[in-house]
Amino acid sequence: MEKIWIIIVLILLLVGGAYYLISSGKLSNPLNKNTATSSLGGQIYNQTQNPLKDKIPETNPFGKVNPFKGVYKNPF
Repeated sequence: MEKIWIIIVLILLLVGGAYYLISSGKLSNPLNKNTATSSLGGQIYNQTQNPLKDKIPETNPFGKVNPFKGVYKNPF
């Protein structure tokens, strides 16, 4: 039982120490989202262009032909 308490105290000390070092700025935060633009994937994403831009074709099949036109409408 005594070993369990020692392990728990050691884990708490490690977590507390890591929190202190990250919050004081002595260690960089591994979960920081700002590093994505400096990576290779972020650079490629920023340089890509949309070849279609506003030339996307109309894909709605019901915009031109309504198969339910002239069907009995329920009054309720």
